[in-house]
Amino acid sequence: MVVAVVAALAAAVFLLDRFDLLTPLGQLSSEVPAMPCDGHELAEGFTYKFRDPRRGEFVVFHARGRLGGAIVPDPHSRQLSVVKRVIGVPGDVVTVRSGHVYVDGQQEDGIRTEPFAPVKVGPSQYFVLGDNRSYSQDSRDFGAVPRSAIFGRVFLVWWPVGHFGASRQPRTGPPPGNVC
Repeated sequence: MVVAVVAALAAAVFLLDRFDLLTPLGQLSSEVPAMPCDGHELAEGFTYKFRDPRRGEFVVFHARGRLGGAIVPDPHSRQLSVVKRVIGVPGDVVTVRSGHVYVDGQQEDGIRTEPFAPVKVGPSQYFVLGDNRSYSQDSRDFGAVPRSAIFGRVFLVWWPVGHFGASRQPRTGPPPGNVC
């Protein structure tokens, strides 16, 4: 009986991971302060089977390349799982004015951001930024992320225990830079 239960649990975990329905994530240095440098997160893929990502959510997408090098969002690659915050959804215009990100003329958050060229987000694309903008590789580097590459939503920080809980909204002020 115990062997059957353990086998069933192992099979369930394998299937959830295989179909991107529950994904444990490792360290995310460019999302500080919303997620701790030494933290571990849990993402789920159920939500995006029924609806599209929303502005402000942390999404996980498939990419190829390497952290610290070139990253290319790629729905067919399983080389990297990258986490970023959705800033622009299809049809949005994302700009920077006076060091702040604006979406369709409305200030998105209070995180200081270096200027970049205005971006009109295309159909089935998402403009993503890291909360640690001075250190993050994001849509400013690799362009908008195709919807087909996005497979999950971060919903829980589980380590360290002091940060246990839902992913946090961005803070205001200057990004902390390379803090990890």
